[in-house]
Amino acid sequence: MAYRVDRGVVLFCFCLCLGSGCGRNDGPDLAQVTGRITIDGKPAQKLVIRFIPEAEGGSPSYGATDAEGNYRLMFTADANGAMLGKHRVEIEAVTPETGDDGMPIKDETIPIVPLRYREPGTLNGEVKEGNNRIDYVLESK
Repeated sequence: MAYRVDRGVVLFCFCLCLGSGCGRNDGPDLAQVTGRITIDGKPAQKLVIRFIPEAEGGSPSYGATDAEGNYRLMFTADANGAMLGKHRVEIEAVTPETGDDGMPIKDETIPIVPLRYREPGTLNGEVKEGNNRIDYVLESK
């Protein structure tokens, strides 16, 4: 089962790594963030979640859900977590890998994030010192 993330997300992650100074130890204070995303009570797998700090100059963190809907945020390739403070949260489906004909390689069921949760500013989260568990219970109705 092969999946790919939108090229824009990959480019953004690359820029994030450059901008955050990969390899530096003098980065921002981070805290661990894990959680679970469900849609209509069912685990939502194959989703990408982004925490975007409300504070100016903050760098976002990313994660992806597993088969049980669980995620863990990464700040960089080498650092788990997210910056402390309030965040705008975005959740979207992973784009399935396609063949030369543009069709998905496998007929996979990918959850659809209800439209109202894809509106900017609808979802948020606050990251505090220590370990944070932030679940998102989405309803399609």
